[in-house]
Amino acid sequence: MEADTTENAATGIAARLLNVGQAADYLGVSAASLRKWSNDGLVATYRTPGGQRRYARDDLDRFIDSMRETGPADHAVPRLGRGAMSSR
Repeated sequence: MEADTTENAATGIAARLLNVGQAADYLGVSAASLRKWSNDGLVATYRTPGGQRRYARDDLDRFIDSMRETGPADHAVPRLGRGAMSSR
């Protein structure tokens, strides 16, 4: 009986997790960006036994909130890429 309860709890948690495509859609970004942020440790990731990534909505919401926070260093973000050196 106890194993059945544990299995139901695990199934309930898994049902609330999003795969990479669903999580990327939720954030409005590409799956590649989400994978990079996960690799960089910016977004919490859960792994299935097969190694696939899963994301909790609460973790995605925290990530969004952290990206909206501003601090004193956020005012002068350097521009990278084409044209970055032309302003000097």
